[in-house]
Amino acid sequence: MKAMHKTSLLICLTILVLFSSVGIVVKWPLISQWLPLGSKAAQTMPTGADPFAVVPPVPSYVKNLHPVYTIHASLDENQARIDGQIQLAFDNPKTPQVVLYLFDYTWNPMVIKSVTADNRPLSFERKGGTVSFANPFAKKDRAVLNIQFQTPVPRGESRFGVKDSIWTLSNWFPMLGAMDQQNRWYEPPTRIGYGDPFIYHYADYEVYFTSPESYRWVTSWGQGTAKKLPQNRQEIHYSAKQLINFCLVGSPNYKIETISFAPGLTVDIASVDPADIQRIKAIAQSVYPVYIDKFGPLPYPHVAIAETAEHTVFAMEYANMAIFKKDLYWNNMVDHWLPHEIAHMWWYNSVATMEAAYGWVDEGMVEASVYYYKQKRYGQAAADEVLQGYANDVDKLKQRYPYGKLAKRLNQFETNDEFLWTWYSKGAMLYHHLRQAIGDDAFLAFLKKVQQTYHGSIIGPEHLDWALGEVLGGDVHYFVPNVQQVNSVGFVPPRIEYYYHTVLNGVSYYPTSPVRERNGTIYLPMREIMEKFGYLVSYDEAKGKITLVAGRTEVELQKNSPKAVVNGRTVAMQKPLQEIANKTMVPVSLFDNVLGYEVSIDAKTKTVRITVPLK
Repeated sequence: MKAMHKTSLLICLTILVLFSSVGIVVKWPLISQWLPLGSKAAQTMPTGADPFAVVPPVPSYVKNLHPVYTIHASLDENQARIDGQIQLAFDNPKTPQVVLYLFDYTWNPMVIKSVTADNRPLSFERKGGTVSFANPFAKKDRAVLNIQFQTPVPRGESRFGVKDSIWTLSNWFPMLGAMDQQNRWYEPPTRIGYGDPFIYHYADYEVYFTSPESYRWVTSWGQGTAKKLPQNRQEIHYSAKQLINFCLVGSPNYKIETISFAPGLTVDIASVDPADIQRIKAIAQSVYPVYIDKFGPLPYPHVAIAETAEHTVFAMEYANMAIFKKDLYWNNMVDHWLPHEIAHMWWYNSVATMEAAYGWVDEGMVEASVYYYKQKRYGQAAADEVLQGYANDVDKLKQRYPYGKLAKRLNQFETNDEFLWTWYSKGAMLYHHLRQAIGDDAFLAFLKKVQQTYHGSIIGPEHLDWALGEVLGGDVHYFVPNVQQVNSVGFVPPRIEYYYHTVLNGVSYYPTSPVRERNGTIYLPMREIMEKFGYLVSYDEAKGKITLVAGRTEVELQKNSPKAVVNGRTVAMQKPLQEIANKTMVPVSLFDNVLGYEVSIDAKTKTVRITVPLK
């Protein structure tokens, strides 16, 4: 080939490449979408990904420091006290101070005898229910404390104590404090005459508990492994995972029977009277299958039911334990309150809440749970009677406390009646109204979603709304607004912004912020979708103007305007942009009315399809 011919060929090739490049740039919004999905966005998106999984769960109210307790403790039954030592390992929060909680009685205080780290004693200060000291761990990622403590056990009629030789040991040792997600330690509310305003931190436990050999114990984690000691003593070892506390109830007079439920749950039943065990067993055999069916399997291998002495605790939920006093056999009250406390094993123990602020989350749910127990065991009429009782209480709230609300904290209620009617009855009716609004299947799916997602977490109304949104496929507001509804107004129905599956040029696309329907309009995340179509996106904050450029196409949008300017021509979008979840969202009309793309919306399958037409 001659030199002149080579030069001519190179010139032709250059012109061809130049004009082809211009064509590609001009048509890139169209061309890019008909190429195989090889972009970075496509490479990171797995086939069949859940389009709604982009909305992460609301984090627990309590930051998980992964505490592990190794407790050696001994019960002195003659002096009615517990002497113990704890090795407490946890993630170093790297805060100036470390906080411990003491959930004791002011008239019967727990004593912290020493706190050491790396064999060095630490100076500490007790204030109310907290013990605090300067963080000695510098930049260590994992901290280890050794704590010596002594806990007097009250004799008589109290929730924590001993009566008629039955020992109820609920909050018997110092616990690691709880902090929020911003690394701030919570201050436990002051205990009042009703309710337990405790803030717990889920933890693992290795407990070695010494007592007289004749004592039989039911606990938060089965009956443990016993070792005989001199002088008619025994040491029982328990190894527990992901508990909010570790509790024991025992007596030299206890008889214990163990029953089992699929898929691997054992229930220890303790009473001083074999006949009572049979009554408890009949309730347990009815209620556990119902709750396992409705809420999902309990994520623990061992739980317990303990009958305590007369005139002690009415009925209480503790970690993996349901406790009630013998008096509840009167008028068969046990048939309501034992199923109530058993439901707490899911709604307080598996999933917990900030009791002082959101006690209705679990108390309302376990009251609603009694409905299912009564329905299964006695029929619909018995279940409806339970609901009618809650409705009557809510009517009393409207009349006597019209300006009260679920948002009231524990120490803000005027009377015990207002407290009970609000947390228990109004809480139950809040769940019941939701069940009526979305149907039984969706409601039970919601309950299971809460258990599956938030086991080991401390939750509140926003967590419930997130779980509800996952089930219904959208952004849901129900629990959060109803917390603020005054009693005289009643409940507001769930407000749902449904999420939409997105198909771009025949290919599923899952933006990090979901496409949704708001007030009848479909909104899409502007930057993600426009960049997927090949546009460069820029924002002039001073003018509130967004500019989209691809090839010869330039689109200008104003933050609050329903109009777009395309290459100098004004076109109506019908709806303005929206700020949703900190994202700028564009109405779907941008793509058909403004850009001339083909758009189809299937409301039944919640799918929006956008196709760049071939020209």
